Amino acid sequence: MYNISAVNSINSGYVSQIQHTKDAAKIQNVTDSVVSSSVQPQTFLKPSLLKQISFGITQTRTSLSCREEHNKYNEISAIIDKKYKKDLQYLLKTGKLLNNNSNDKSTTLDNLYKIATTERVQGLDKKKLLEEVITTIKYPFIITQKFGDIPINLQNNIINQEKSQGKNINSMDLDVKSSTCPAASIEFNLAHKMPAEFARMAEGLTSPKISVEKTINVKDLSQSFVDIVWMLNEFGADYKFADWNTLKVNLKPDRNAIIRARIQNTYKDRDERSVIDVLMQSTFMNVGAQNTYDSLIDRRVPKYNEDDSGLIDIEKNFAEELATGKGKICVTYQQIDDSGKLVGYECEPSETLQHIQDTLNSGDNVIIGYTYCDSENNVIGGHEITIIGIETDKKGNKYFVCNDTDDGISDSITYPVAELLPKIHHAGIPKSVLVNNVEFIEGWKELMQIYKDTKAQNEVQYTIPANKLTVLNNAA
Repeated sequence: MYNISAVNSINSGYVSQIQHTKDAAKIQNVTDSVVSSSVQPQTFLKPSLLKQISFGITQTRTSLSCREEHNKYNEISAIIDKKYKKDLQYLLKTGKLLNNNSNDKSTTLDNLYKIATTERVQGLDKKKLLEEVITTIKYPFIITQKFGDIPINLQNNIINQEKSQGKNINSMDLDVKSSTCPAASIEFNLAHKMPAEFARMAEGLTSPKISVEKTINVKDLSQSFVDIVWMLNEFGADYKFADWNTLKVNLKPDRNAIIRARIQNTYKDRDERSVIDVLMQSTFMNVGAQNTYDSLIDRRVPKYNEDDSGLIDIEKNFAEELATGKGKICVTYQQIDDSGKLVGYECEPSETLQHIQDTLNSGDNVIIGYTYCDSENNVIGGHEITIIGIETDKKGNKYFVCNDTDDGISDSITYPVAELLPKIHHAGIPKSVLVNNVEFIEGWKELMQIYKDTKAQNEVQYTIPANKLTVLNNAA
């Protein structure tokens, strides 16, 4: 669920507190209540209907074209079990296997081959990893944010290891309910729309480096250059500029993610996170949480509010931009006052719906955060899900087709537009969709400005450290 925080921002994740503030330095609790969502899934889509939903394939090559591709395919097939051979064949027939919508233009096949033939980080089984990546790309709806339990016989060693690092935790801290819905939504979006990039990230995160480097065109991001630099520094990103328009950023999970991943490699139960889920979600949580996330206890060090779980909307947006390399503006649709009450909206419902429809028409999904309110419109929680389509029934009623990583259902679900639309607090919308809506002020700018204004020290902003800018050799 969410927490209310500075400037209408909301923490995404499973949380029990609601918070509000007039500025980033003064935060108080409103309530500790947790209520279930009043938005309930109305219809579950049948598998046949899913074929109508675009999976964002940018290249539809469905046959292996050279000896090298045949060899890669055969090597992968030789490792995986019979069931997954069929799934691999499905990826080929649907164009997902040879899709090259990745950061370095490598195909899904290329990255599966790297997993199959190069060293993996100690404690992870390459056969299992291959099968997880293949299955997840085939059917991204299996992605879940549900943490696996840590066996009793392993807990003492982990607790003692953390205590040696100065962290005082106990077995109850290790039993978490998951606040990773923003990160799981980003993971789903990658698997659903960018299968080759999903496989490339899976390869990097399971390699001995346990990280992935991305090259991003600065012009593709939503902020100005100086704002991008400020955000990168503020979030503690591992980055450098190859030139004034080429950003290289290294994405990595927190140091404890590999512990969770190794446990899931051996002890994963039904409907729990896979190894790939663990590493992807830990990476996006860590990027959004300024490198303070801890996978063992699903907590982070709060910077812009006092809550230590989940991500606020601007943090999720930052992680999503770096994960996809696509510029998204975090648009806040609800007006929430300082007492945590929903008091109005920034635009008409029809305009919000148009933003979502236009984004879907452009071939992208929309990750939204929606709120729960009590009978007096006090916001008491929330959740992050992904809208992947809009359907209309025979009576003309519209439904959002969605994926929810925390509903225990490995399928898409639908919500009536009329019920879900007014509950949408924020959404990541491409800048191009908002080109005629110049009255919108991005939520992150408001929160960042408050944070900057309340900083005690007077420091020069937007300065690029010398080691972040690579001077190009322009010699002939």
